[in-house]
Amino acid sequence: MDEVKRMYFLIVLICFFALTGCSQDSSGSEKVLSYQENNEIIGEEREEIVGEVSDTMYESIDRSNTEAEEIVIGPVSGDGEEIIPPEGRYSIGMGFDGSPQSGRVLVYDEEGILLIEALLDGSYGVGSITVDLNGSHTVYVDGVDELILIPEETNISNELTAGISEVGKDIEPGNYSVVTDLDSGMGYMEIFEEGEQPKVFEILIDPLEPDIDVELKEGQKVKITGLYGLYALQFEPQPSRSE
Repeated sequence: MDEVKRMYFLIVLICFFALTGCSQDSSGSEKVLSYQENNEIIGEEREEIVGEVSDTMYESIDRSNTEAEEIVIGPVSGDGEEIIPPEGRYSIGMGFDGSPQSGRVLVYDEEGILLIEALLDGSYGVGSITVDLNGSHTVYVDGVDELILIPEETNISNELTAGISEVGKDIEPGNYSVVTDLDSGMGYMEIFEEGEQPKVFEILIDPLEPDIDVELKEGQKVKITGLYGLYALQFEPQPSRSE
C-alpha cells in the first residue's frame, strides 16, 4: 500500500511540474506574440512599468482653468523644489535661458503616489509635459534652474505630446494607428481605464517597425512617458475593427 501511495505521489508531482512548465511556456509565448504583433508589453514587465496607480489617474477635472495661473518655480535649489498648484490643466516645462539643462519633474497625489515622472532635457528627453492637476497634486522638480507651469487650453487633436491626456477631451474616441514623422525614437504609451488592467505599449520608432494599433474609449487616460527623440505621437484614424 505504501508503494502505491509513493507511486501516486510521484505521478502527481510529475504532472504538477509538467503543467507548470507548460504554463510558463504559454505565458512566455503570449508575451512575445503580444509584443511582436503590436509592441504591447504584458505580464510582470507591464506591472513594473505601470507601478502603483494613483486614484487621481481616473479623475476628470474642470478644464475651464478658472483657478489656474502661470507659476514659476526657481531658482531651484540642489535639493529640489515643490509646489501644490491650483486646479487646472498645465504645460509643465523648464525655463529656457540658453544653457543646457537636464532635470526631472514628478507629480504626486496627496497620498504620495506618483502620477507621472519625466526627464526634462532639450536633447535627450522632453521640454515639457501636459497634465491635469486637481488642486492637491504636488509638483516636484530638480536638476533644472527654473520650472514654468502654464495653463493649457483644451483642444481636440490627433497629436498627443508627453504627459496625460483624456479621451473625449484631448482626442476623439476611435480606432487609431500610432505613428511619428521621425525615423527613430522611443518611449512608452499607457492606456488607463477604471476597473480594467492598464495597457502598455513600447514606442520604438524605426522604419522596420509596424505602427501600433489602439482603440481609445471615452474617459480613458493616455499617458505618454520616457520619450527620447520624439516630440509627439500622431494618431491616425482607422476603420472600426467590426467593419
